[in-house]
Amino acid sequence: MTAYNTLMLLTNHTLTGIALGLATGQPALALPLGIASHLIQDMIPHYGPGRRSKGDYSYRDRFFLILGSLDFTSSSCLSFTALLIWPDATWAVAAGVLGATLPDLTYIPLVIFSRPRVERWLPWYRPMLHFLSGIQRWERPWGLIIELVWASTLVWYLSGWWPAVLK
Repeated sequence: MTAYNTLMLLTNHTLTGIALGLATGQPALALPLGIASHLIQDMIPHYGPGRRSKGDYSYRDRFFLILGSLDFTSSSCLSFTALLIWPDATWAVAAGVLGATLPDLTYIPLVIFSRPRVERWLPWYRPMLHFLSGIQRWERPWGLIIELVWASTLVWYLSGWWPAVLK
């Protein structure tokens, strides 16, 4: 398990959620498709810093917090920008982004409260984390290439949806 195991980058999950929201136009469809897309993306080779640790590690690790903060900020900026660019698709885009990022957002309580505390309060949390981290077997530093190709493809796809004012 890597020190930042919520990667595929949240930014790519966000871009995927935006694309799903625009493509479906339906919040009720974009939300579950977003969740499914997240799980599929986590199963393919993607970026992981290659920092292996023994046993349980801290989600308060400096590298995790810096990378996670930058990634979360990027994701948030993309989300708000998408909502401004496509106001007619606000609900579908928001649902797509929520679904596509939700599995990674479940790590936030660990940063705030610590894993033992969260698992004591929520008994279902440990099996959920075990599943989410278990599907991420292909985290490698070279996975950043795949992430960049995916992000570029999504930006290209989304550019076809840009209103005429941005073209």
